[in-house]
Amino acid sequence: MNIAIVRKKYIFHGGSEGFSQALIGKLAQEGHEVHIFAITWDVFEPLNNIHFHKVPAITFNSFLRDLTFTISTYLILKRKYFDIIQSHDKTFFQDIYRAGDGCHIEWLRQRWKRTGFLGRLSIILNPYHWLLLTMERMIFKGHRFKKIIAISELVKRNILEHYHVDERDIEVIYNGVDLERFHPENRNRYRDEIRRRHSIGENDFVVLFVGSGFERKGVEYLLRASEDVSEPITVLVVGKGSEKKMRRYIKKQRVIFCGPQREIHKYYAASDIFVFPTMYEPFGNVHLEALASGLPVITTRLSGASEIIQEGVQGFVIDKPEDINMLAEKVTILMDRDKKIRMGFEARRLAENFSFGVHIKKTMELYQTLLSPS
Repeated sequence: MNIAIVRKKYIFHGGSEGFSQALIGKLAQEGHEVHIFAITWDVFEPLNNIHFHKVPAITFNSFLRDLTFTISTYLILKRKYFDIIQSHDKTFFQDIYRAGDGCHIEWLRQRWKRTGFLGRLSIILNPYHWLLLTMERMIFKGHRFKKIIAISELVKRNILEHYHVDERDIEVIYNGVDLERFHPENRNRYRDEIRRRHSIGENDFVVLFVGSGFERKGVEYLLRASEDVSEPITVLVVGKGSEKKMRRYIKKQRVIFCGPQREIHKYYAASDIFVFPTMYEPFGNVHLEALASGLPVITTRLSGASEIIQEGVQGFVIDKPEDINMLAEKVTILMDRDKKIRMGFEARRLAENFSFGVHIKKTMELYQTLLSPS
């Protein structure tokens, strides 16, 4: 099969970009010709059936980058033939639109609820938001797809609520995770290495957060909740965001900002639990990485990953990220060693249902549906 994958760029700490790279590698390993259409893409599997096509774009700022990338991909892809064109970005010419970033309108809605006058003013006056909303509306209302992949039921509900797309046009396919890279056995391999690197004691209780974009993903709520935990804990924050803004919430607990990390599997291995109190997350591969690593997960109802987590089995789901007391209570529960071990075991069992093999199988079934004569 000749398959085109569209995504603006690859950044190693980007969840959607990392997923796109993994998908490309798996499709190529199965013998398909995979063509990447991007502005930049630095990482390739050592296979000769992966082809990179540079998309011209003005990268001076986000507004011009996204606008020119969308126009360029439209003009390029209309002139070429592929069995399947799958876009992971807001573009106007594709067979499958993978809504991996969810609905921008829903993110703004959740942010609007949780910000003050100046925050709301910045939403209204920022032309980038208006561009994304216009492009999103053109895709869904203009039916610029044959099928939509929603990466969770949450995303499907958002699309139906805001854009009234025909439900039959949406296929929910959850993400996959590398079950070998992310594994409980990593504790024996990497736990001590990472703890020594950051001067963390062998018996210290470590809460891990992984994600870039600290506001949307709830680092503030995590840090505030940590201060309500009576016992000493260490919070590892891995990812890119405004560290300066977050430091105001730190009082008694130890918080280590690690920045983005290429060897992120080692940080899961060094931690005891994973906490992700997001305002809005379409799914979040970090949840699957944590589960596969054997970590209990605490997240919010506003994450698509909450759909797969059973309360008190693999972790906990809180209704609102700003419920600091509830978040602190769930962290405290997991400080009990027996509960943490039991839920960590169940976490790994759950993750094994979300292998990349399962994801590729469902994706290929969708491709075949589109290619079959109606």
